[in-house]
Amino acid sequence: MRLERFELERHQSEWEHRVEYNLSESGVEPLHIRELLDSQTLNDQLLDIQLGYPQTNGTISLREAISYHYPGTTAEHILATTGGAEANFVVTWWLCHENPTRDEFVFMVPNYMQIGGIWKNLGGKIIPFKLEMVDGEWVPDINGLESTVSKKTAAIAICTPNNPTGKILSETDLRTIIDIARKYDVWVVSDEIYRVAELREHKAPSINGLYEKALITSSLSKAYGLPGLRLGWVVCPSPEVARELWTYSDYTTICPAKVSDWLATHALQSDVQAKIEKRTREVVNRNWATMERWIASHSDLLSAIAPEAAAICFIKLKDGIDSLELTKRLLQEKSVLISPGEHFEMPGFIRVGFGSEQEYLEPALERIGELLNEYR
Repeated sequence: MRLERFELERHQSEWEHRVEYNLSESGVEPLHIRELLDSQTLNDQLLDIQLGYPQTNGTISLREAISYHYPGTTAEHILATTGGAEANFVVTWWLCHENPTRDEFVFMVPNYMQIGGIWKNLGGKIIPFKLEMVDGEWVPDINGLESTVSKKTAAIAICTPNNPTGKILSETDLRTIIDIARKYDVWVVSDEIYRVAELREHKAPSINGLYEKALITSSLSKAYGLPGLRLGWVVCPSPEVARELWTYSDYTTICPAKVSDWLATHALQSDVQAKIEKRTREVVNRNWATMERWIASHSDLLSAIAPEAAAICFIKLKDGIDSLELTKRLLQEKSVLISPGEHFEMPGFIRVGFGSEQEYLEPALERIGELLNEYR
């Protein structure tokens, strides 16, 4: 069977290094190594690393640093992976292989479509669980979820804070989803890669510790501004599950890169992590103000619900504007890359990333505005 192509990632990969302005990214402006290592001692330690294989499931120091941010877990609950993409892959593969009688996967939409695509490519059935626009906010369709989960369901996959909407599921939402999952002994997979990028002061609720069959995937790519490290993880409800998932990662990348393991361990230390978190929140709050003004200036064509987290905004286009055509024209005529709603199964929307520097973001938005003027 031929694999169904992951359209979002292929589209970004083909164009992100060819355009003048790339607003398809969903993370904040990446950090430089020199911004992480602020002493000669740390620089020397980096240069002294011998480039052999590290511990394949992540060094103990790395897994301890990750577990610190998930109360009640230890290093033995963590599997380190090569990016959040591998975390999502091994979790989905494991769920498919370990649940041969459950071929249905309930998948939040809109969403980062990787997990759903993997499940379909493994031969399973995807059932959408929708976030809907209701009275000026994104709301999970709990009634719809309850009607779709059954003994055929292997897992419910959510993304909170959500990509592409920036919606944060409340703890009440999470507990309601868990109650439905528990009724049918179903796993819940929670992609929490945008935690730490909240526009408000407090972190988004995590599913950690709320359910005995919950798996959390995340990485340093988005909220931390460290995508080049390609360092992700899975938080498991028990050491036994973490060891099972480790078996699956033995068949994929085997281990994270040694330098990435070391740099990630440093980035996740509480004092360094606090500085990164502060920077991220400053970026998303400052840049959202710019985005909000820009959307308001085109209010006859655009509307959006303010994101609660993440440097992304999911913008609804005026009826009659073709989102796929608009994004193609932006590439060809304005050299600007954004993501069409079709890549999230939501035609009529566009996703615009606003995590870049102001001097990059503002002229890019001006070019989008120039093309929008032709739709008036």
